[in-house]
Amino acid sequence: MDSIARSQKIGIYIGKGASYSWIWFVKTFDALGFHNVYFIDENDVCEGVLRHFDCFILPGGDPFQVAEGLETDGLAAIRRFVEEGGTYIGVCAGTYLSIIFHDDPLPWLNFEKVPVNNFSLDPPEAIRMRYKYLVSYQDGYVYHPVRGPLRVTDGTTSFSAPLYGGPPMIAPREYIMLEYEGFEDKTLYLIEEDKAFETMVGYAAGIHIPVGAGQLYLFGPHCEHPQYPRANNYLNDVLVRITPQAEGPGRTATDILRGEKKKRFLKSVKRELSSARIIASGMTDLRWKIGEKIWEDEKITYFLTETWKTIKQLQKHDCLPVEGPSTLISMARRIHVLLSDIRTLSKEGRDTNTEAAELIDLTKLLSKGLFDCYFNYKRRSWMPDGKDCGRDYSGGKCLCMHTVR
Repeated sequence: MDSIARSQKIGIYIGKGASYSWIWFVKTFDALGFHNVYFIDENDVCEGVLRHFDCFILPGGDPFQVAEGLETDGLAAIRRFVEEGGTYIGVCAGTYLSIIFHDDPLPWLNFEKVPVNNFSLDPPEAIRMRYKYLVSYQDGYVYHPVRGPLRVTDGTTSFSAPLYGGPPMIAPREYIMLEYEGFEDKTLYLIEEDKAFETMVGYAAGIHIPVGAGQLYLFGPHCEHPQYPRANNYLNDVLVRITPQAEGPGRTATDILRGEKKKRFLKSVKRELSSARIIASGMTDLRWKIGEKIWEDEKITYFLTETWKTIKQLQKHDCLPVEGPSTLISMARRIHVLLSDIRTLSKEGRDTNTEAAELIDLTKLLSKGLFDCYFNYKRRSWMPDGKDCGRDYSGGKCLCMHTVR
């Protein structure tokens, strides 16, 4: 594998409005050999961190909440990043946020006018999942004809990729990279099949737009989903076209945990997550509306499962470069408490939206902290010349000038 071709510095947005799908990028990038992966939120964007990256990814989620979190300064920072030579990859919500698909658009990124074929003043009647079929936008609605796997094509080959709300775009031929080709046996129709076909098939699923010195890659389907290897390979081909130029963010204050201290840290997080997973596994048919997005209980279970898998990976390492280990333990404990509260309140028929909103934020932050640890170890950037000094001064500093715990 060509390490130079995979040395791009990649920032993934996990802030307000981002859904769990950013974890798909993490899993796929790791499998493809991209380890210069960093996680940023709306505050980071507003503070100017994008200049440290070659590529900024805005994944699925709620574009209304993302725009609210970024505010005017954050949106302007993203536009400036692209115009000055950066690459923006938007998927689903990240695509809606970046294009103009209405004559009176909301003040989002609005890079380019790209109509979408699933916006209507009078959308078709839903036949299932009415609770997440429609999203209001200005005087009309964005509707979601299908969910799950479907076929896309680049004109030469076709492959399967999942769709969870992304748009069918109406774009100039020179912009189009992928088109929706058809449906599969496991495609879930939210409207009648013939109407879904009319809305989706033949329209753009992926487009490339030059903007200033930079570029946009915008996708409706989730080519980053780790269960779709051919779609992952397509995404890989997009990423390796990006010329690595950015230096990446500077080093952060990292505690190096070894031996018993490493074991105690992981054991503490695992204990809380184990209890949280047991509670989550017993919750069914719970939904929360956070902004314009519907969150189901299985998404919380997914977060916890992937976090658990990450801990299992970290257990294999001889030492861990962790940013704020005590904070991560506290987050895991709070997640356990919140799930317990949600279970109790929901059994009493009481609203749990406030608890769910905090829970979603904390699961993101805990996942981020553990993924940071994982990629810090992979990069070995906290070691002099990429080598572990191997020294352990209790309560002091190793030769790498990091605190040894």
